[in-house]
Amino acid sequence: MSVRTVAKKRRYRNQGRGMLNMLLLCTTTIVVALLLTRKEQHTVQATEIKPTIVAEFDTVSVSVPTVLIPTGTKVKAIKFHQILYPKHQIPQGALISLEDYMEAVTIAPLPANLPIFTENLTLNASSSNQVVESIPHGMRAMTLQVDATSAVEGWAGSGSIVDVLLIEKDKTAVVAEKVRILSAERSMQQLSDGESPTVPRTVTILVTQEQCLSINTAIPLGRIAFALRGTADDERWLDTSFSSEELKGKSRVVRNSDNVINGYVSIKGEGEQAGKEKKFALAGNKWVPTEGVPDGFFVTGKGNETNRPKTP
Repeated sequence: MSVRTVAKKRRYRNQGRGMLNMLLLCTTTIVVALLLTRKEQHTVQATEIKPTIVAEFDTVSVSVPTVLIPTGTKVKAIKFHQILYPKHQIPQGALISLEDYMEAVTIAPLPANLPIFTENLTLNASSSNQVVESIPHGMRAMTLQVDATSAVEGWAGSGSIVDVLLIEKDKTAVVAEKVRILSAERSMQQLSDGESPTVPRTVTILVTQEQCLSINTAIPLGRIAFALRGTADDERWLDTSFSSEELKGKSRVVRNSDNVINGYVSIKGEGEQAGKEKKFALAGNKWVPTEGVPDGFFVTGKGNETNRPKTP
């Protein structure tokens, strides 16, 4: 074979390989273009998807108290404001409309900013009056005006036990003992631990019929004040009055709670105590010092002797 023939064949072979490479490159370019076109189509479709719309909850306007409401308050006297509640979150039994309950009265305290329940109200006013329900048979409730002094800075509040005093110009007297305060400033809520009291302007007290008459008789005569008792103090006053004359050191006679002295004794001193005399009155079962001879007693003799009551 000649050299020319061999060269010619080699040239044809190289041309065939070039054509094949060109064909492969075109095919690859077309495939890549198709892939890119599909990706762009998917991207466009994704941006065209509409977002899902969630429906809003239905809301209801509910009337709620603006402040804490005490027991015994009429609904029409309560100040309300409106709060929007999702319909499905309104507590069962809560009142949405108060139109039919304006004459009702609260039978329990109502928290501020919370719905009112039918169980908290009554249309029977008599059953909601805690003060009335707290008055035992035969007893009475009466109201007195007080201030910081007469109400012991407000410590004489609901649930406290006090003695009622009449303060006149020349005398102070006990008018009623062991009187319970039912409410202070129309509230029967008692003080909790650590809570400071507020001074009420009025208090309602529980009294016997006799005490009711005594206190009302005393009011025009002077100023009414309270003496606060301890929780365990059940004793009565040994002396129920004190005058300006006694304050100046003049005749001081001690009486027991029933204004009855059961005995009287005077003891004269001896030796260095000669000339000094100590006097005691028997009030109930207690000997208490006194500066004068109780009414109805007389001295039976000279020296240390017990005095006896005068016989009629």
